Order: sequence, then C-alpha cells, then structure tokens
Amino acid sequence: MGLMNTMRTRMHIILWILLVLFIGSMTVGGLVGGADIVNQLFGRVDISKAIVVVNGEAIPPDLFFHQLDHRLEQARAQGVEVDDRGLDFERERIFNELIEATIINQQIADRKIKVTAEEIYYELVNNPPQTLLTIPDFQTDGQFDRAKYLEALRNPQGDEWRPIEDYVRQYLPRQKLFNELRAGVRVSDEEVRTEFTLQNIEYTISALIVSAGKFTEDEFEPTDDEMENYYFLNPEQFSQDEQRVLSYVEWVKAPSQEDTLLAQETASDILAQLDGGADFGELADEYSEDPGNRSPEGSGRGGDLGWFGRGQMVAQFEEAAFAANKGAVVGPVQTDFGLHIIQVKDQLKNDDGEEEVQASHILLKIEMGPSTRERIRSDAVQFSFDVEDFGFDEAVTRNRSEMREIPPFTENAAFIPRFGYFPEAVKFAYSNELNATSEVVESDLLFAIFRLDSVIAAGTKEYGTVSNQIASKLRAEKRLAGAKSTAEELRSRLSDDGSLEAMANSDDKVEFVGPVSAKLGSSFQKIGRHESVIGALLAAEVGEILPPMETTQAYVILKLEGRQDLAESEWEVRKDVIRRSLLTQRENEAIGNWIRTLRENADIVDNREYYF
Repeated sequence: MGLMNTMRTRMHIILWILLVLFIGSMTVGGLVGGADIVNQLFGRVDISKAIVVVNGEAIPPDLFFHQLDHRLEQARAQGVEVDDRGLDFERERIFNELIEATIINQQIADRKIKVTAEEIYYELVNNPPQTLLTIPDFQTDGQFDRAKYLEALRNPQGDEWRPIEDYVRQYLPRQKLFNELRAGVRVSDEEVRTEFTLQNIEYTISALIVSAGKFTEDEFEPTDDEMENYYFLNPEQFSQDEQRVLSYVEWVKAPSQEDTLLAQETASDILAQLDGGADFGELADEYSEDPGNRSPEGSGRGGDLGWFGRGQMVAQFEEAAFAANKGAVVGPVQTDFGLHIIQVKDQLKNDDGEEEVQASHILLKIEMGPSTRERIRSDAVQFSFDVEDFGFDEAVTRNRSEMREIPPFTENAAFIPRFGYFPEAVKFAYSNELNATSEVVESDLLFAIFRLDSVIAAGTKEYGTVSNQIASKLRAEKRLAGAKSTAEELRSRLSDDGSLEAMANSDDKVEFVGPVSAKLGSSFQKIGRHESVIGALLAAEVGEILPPMETTQAYVILKLEGRQDLAESEWEVRKDVIRRSLLTQRENEAIGNWIRTLRENADIVDNREYYF
C-alpha cells in the first residue's frame, strides 16, 4: 500500500501538469470550451461565460484567472514582484496560450484523432511522465530505477494509475497531431553538408568595401522635389492610426513632513540605543532598509559598506563620513535615499595619498505613510467633486491646479509620458467620448484625473512631420546607389588576377580588407554576416573575384583566397547530429507556421475588456 499512497499524494502534481503545463492538450468540450448549444446555434455567447470565443467555442473566464493566479503564485514563490507591466504580460501570454490550445484541440477533433489503451500503455512504458521519475519508490540511490517503475506499472494495487492514464490520454492526441505535421518535413543530404560547411570550414577572403557613408557630396542629398514626390507617391508609408489627446491634473505621491519626523524619531531611538552600548551591526540588521545589507542567503551584513574614497558616495554622506573621527557615529544625515546613521570604523591614506574611509551605515527610508497617501488621494477626490459641480476647467481654477497635456498617442501605446507603462490612461482614452473625465486613477508615482481633449482621425501624417524621415531615407538610398555604381565600375576594371589592394589605393572611397578568415556561420571582420555573402562563397572557386554584393550600407567585392578542405572523418562523426538538429528545427518551424496560419484564419472574439 505504500506505493499506492505515495502516488495518490502526488496526484495533485499530475493535475497541475494537466491544467498548467499541458494546457494545449486539454480535451475539446472539457476544460476549454463551454458555450451552450442554443447560443452556438444563433452565434451568441454569454460574455459572462467567455473571456474569448474561438471559432464559436467559449473559453471560460474561470480557466483564464485560474491560470493567472497560478502564474502569480509561482512568481511570488520565486521572490519576484509582479508589477502592472508584468501582470499585463502574463495576461497576454495566458490569453494567447488558451487560444492556441483551443485551435489545436479543434484540429484534433476535426481530424478525429483518438488514442487507444495500447498506445497509452506503450507511452507509460517507454516515456514515463517526468513527475513520476521523482517518486522515491521508483528510485535506487536517488536515481530513477526503471525496473521498479515497470514492476509497479504491471502490478497495480488499486486505481492509483487511473489519473496518470487520464493525463497521458490528454496529451497523446496532441502528440499524434504534431507527429502528422512532422512527417512531411525533410532535410536533404545537400542541406546537411551545407550546414556542416557553415559550422566547420574556414574561408579566407580579401575584400574591397565601398561604404555608402563615404558619399557625402551635395549630389547625394535629396532635393525638395524628390522628397515631396516620395511623400505623395508612397502615402501608405505615412499612415497614422487614430490618436487621442488627454489633459490631466496630478497629485504626486511624496512623503510629508510628518513622514520625515517619524523617520527622524526612529533615528533618534537608534542613536539612543547606540549611546547605551548597543551593537551597531545588530541594529543595522534590525533597522536598515538598504537592500545591499542582505546577503544572498538572507542574513544581514551589519550595515558594512567596506572601504571607499571621495567621489564614491553622494555628497552629504561623503562630507559627514570624511569629517568624522575614527570610531565615531554621526547622523542622521539626510540624502535622496533617506536618513543615514554612519559609523566610521577606520581611516587611511592609500598609496596615492588619497583619503579612504571604512564605514557602516543604517538607512531609514523616508516613505509616504498611509495617512499621507490618504490625504493626497482626498485632494484628488475633492477635485473630482468640483469637476462634477463646475466642470474640469473651473475645477482647475478653483483648486489652483496645473493642467498638463499628454502628447497624442495611439491605442497600442505602451508608455505614456510622465506615467510610464500605464495602460489605464490608454483604456480610458479609447473607451470614452470627447470631453469625458476619468475617476481618480493611481500610478506608482501619482494620482491623476484625465480629460479626453481631442480625437485625431486616422489618416496620413502631415508632410512637415515626416520630412526629416523622408530625407534620411532618400539620402541613404542615393548614397548606397553611389556605392553600388562605384563598386560595379571597380569590378569592371579588375582582371581575374588583379590586386584588390592596389585598386583600393586609387580611390579614397574604397577600403581594402584582408586577408581575413572566418567560418561562414560566423562573420568576417568589417563585413559581418550576410546571406548573400554566404551563398556566393559557397559557390565560388578559390582565386575567384566575385561581383559586387550589397551588405549593410555598403557594397563589397570579395576574392576567395582560400578554403579549408572538408575533413571526411569529422563529417562522418557529425553528419547525423547535424541532420537531427536541422530536422528538429524545421519541424518546430513547420508546427509554428501551421499554428500561426490557423490563428490568422480563426474567428476570435476578444471579451477581455469586460474583465480588466
């Protein structure tokens, strides 16, 4: 019974794997799905039952938030503080995972992929789930013992294997589907040999580099007519999504004088304890809020700062530390970090005659307290009442507030000036009518109330706002065309046995490089790594001078000076490894592209706006 009890106690781990790690293999109509048949027949889905609908199939919000809670619990267990940006990232990731899982499960159903009891047993025998490998009853000397595992599998004591069978029954259909997709992927012998060459064969080249940056004459500057013509002939490049403009009043979250006094009282109490003979290091470990006072193991460092010279600390701290005598305790000293109580342990002059101090400190941060935060928020709430009674502009006047403006932004804006990552502002702007006023909203730094001031319709950006962009693009194109023309003229003058270096000396816009050696899978000095260069060198003969090729803002003329011979013995050893690696890469690309295409063609109804 010991083994059965052990496995039963671990069933919650299996279930977590089912729900979290293998969400894509959940059965259709089970964990993913749930729109009732009447609503499906009429194309309706109750929003309260679907955070997203994929091809008519509802994904329930409970599943989404269960996933989210689990991810956040994992982060907290690892000591990671999830901020608003991190929360939005996890929401987006889980949302996409659920959509892809549903699409995959729909394909499993459409293709009528099933698994038999024999297939499940074969999988358990040959590919036991990783979580089972850690069960002590299946181990010998801390290592998985396959014989013990098979003995337990073939001689069940009850129903302890049923949840594991269900687990395998969940993911095997997905595995069979992906195996069908993988079956169509091939890697040729030529592709394997090419990959071996890229990784192992060294090529030696000389080169002429004609850089576009050398063409700075006026003839390579775009004219006004060229810029205007480009603007009018390429309107699609200057399209602008709808933008919105907000004005706002802010209340900065900052410590009050009361908060400073509280910190000073704590500092006074610490100084009194030190005067009474208390140990500085022990008090530092108890009171200091310096993150550097904690070792990786979590123990305190006694406030130790080590040795430091002038210019390494902020001015107020440095002045106090260097003015004190050895053994003295000074403070509290206020800096932008808070209040410091400093103990000067030792002093010396280094070999250069410069003063150094060895010190410890106790840092007390001056932070906004709950009562201060509530007073600041109350001011913002009072402003909102005045907005309701008198309007936004009059409320600004009555409260002697300063009204600020956020520059135009689109619905996809990630960062808002002054607020940073603050999706609440974007959501307010795009879910309200003109002149609407928000409730009090809070960021890490401040409280604010927004007003939607204007809506800028989608269209084409004005020429004046993009003229510099156009000028830069056309300038780059003309200079690159100049480099190409020069490179082609140089190549026409080069004989097959000509000297590239001599040619470079005749033109100050041309740079000679070489000989330099590199494997094609890496990059050549001053040339870099480019597919055009790789392809040309693979086909080139030693001694051949190649036609000009475009690289990054330059044209190059290459001469293949030498190439290592292919080592047949190494090729025989590595070719199968390379084939497997390439095949895995191609298979993953094929599956990824297949899922991406299905998603692009799927009918997806996003209801997240109703939940957060």
